[in-house]
This record gives sequence, C-alpha cells and structure tokens, in this order.
Amino acid sequence: MSTGRPLKSVDYEVFGRVQGVCFRMYTEDEARKIGVVGWVKNTSKGTVTGQVQGPEEKVNSMDLSSPEAQVQ
Repeated sequence: MSTGRPLKSVDYEVFGRVQGVCFRMYTEDEARKIGVVGWVKNTSKGTVTGQVQGPEEKVNSMDLSSPEAQVQ
C-alpha cells in the first residue's frame, strides 16, 4: 500500500568533534522522535557516518548535530 508521499534516503558523514560526545545516541533519539529510520556509526577516521531514510519532509528535517558536538 502506497502513502503517496515521496521517500528519501540520505548517506552522510559528519566531521569535527563528533566522537565521545554522545553524537550517535543523540542522532538515534532524534530519528525516533521524528519517525525516520537508518543507522549511524563511528569511523576509524574520527568521523561519524550513517544513513537516514523515511518520508522526504521528515528526512529533510533531521538535524545532524548534538549539543556537545562541534560539527564542521
């Protein structure tokens, strides 16, 4: 069954001070709040990478930051 709403999937990599500041946990909580799915993980380069999927308007509203992070 189709809802008629466009779906969107975005791959991302976040640079800056994003490890050791609960960035992944914050991102997962925000995704649950707005109703999107995906994954997020730390990389060996010191960045965070992930994917977010869902209705286009919800994916577009996803904020990829956290209070303690310093995103570049």
